[in-house]
Amino acid sequence: MSGALHTTWLGRVPYLDAWRLQEAVATRVRAGDAERLLLLEHPPVYTIGRRGTTEHLLVGPDVLHAAGASVYRVDRGGDITYHGPGQLVGYPITRLGENDDLVGYVRAIELALADALATYGVAARSERGKTGVWVDLPDGRPAKIAAIGVRVSRGVTTHGFALNVSTDLAGFERIMPCGFVHEVASLERLGVAADVREVADRCALALAGRLGREAVAVVSIPSPREAEIPADAPVRSAVDLLAEAVPA
Repeated sequence: MSGALHTTWLGRVPYLDAWRLQEAVATRVRAGDAERLLLLEHPPVYTIGRRGTTEHLLVGPDVLHAAGASVYRVDRGGDITYHGPGQLVGYPITRLGENDDLVGYVRAIELALADALATYGVAARSERGKTGVWVDLPDGRPAKIAAIGVRVSRGVTTHGFALNVSTDLAGFERIMPCGFVHEVASLERLGVAADVREVADRCALALAGRLGREAVAVVSIPSPREAEIPADAPVRSAVDLLAEAVPA
């Protein structure tokens, strides 16, 4: 084991609040604090990664607004995805040196999620040329159950994964998830009843193992301080794209 991975369940957190917390924790990790795994849910939100485009929103702002959703451009890799209640979001904030393997890090997340899903009797896998975790629906069609998008800045990772537990999958019908047409799965769609917090605990253990860390549960985490968020952090200029598109 190369160290501890401090894991904290945060409950339901607005997207921007969680993004600011990630930046602050990343600053702490760079300063020598323990690596962290933040586990949480988000209210309905669509995030567009560096390879994404608003063209992959398939409905108008009025529909998104009626669904209570926000839309943000973010600094992770990948295209567009949806977060909402019933989905486990994990943000591993770990040290990844300049010579470390980013592809290997992403694969470790995929394998960890597959390990956790296996504890529910669900066979999950990676797909060649695609990022994320895939399963087969009861009719045999492949479907994506977890999306992954990460960022490395100053040697530390942020962003992470989103695993559908009991997510309202209608949220994905309003977008072209990850930029291409595919089925989306959840544990619920596969007939597995599971609690998001319980899934979080299993994912924490699995991810720590795949990263060669020891999972240490930490109940709370200090709130971000303004000085901990870099002046050039994209979160500082982040705006909800629907705020201007739809009148209040």
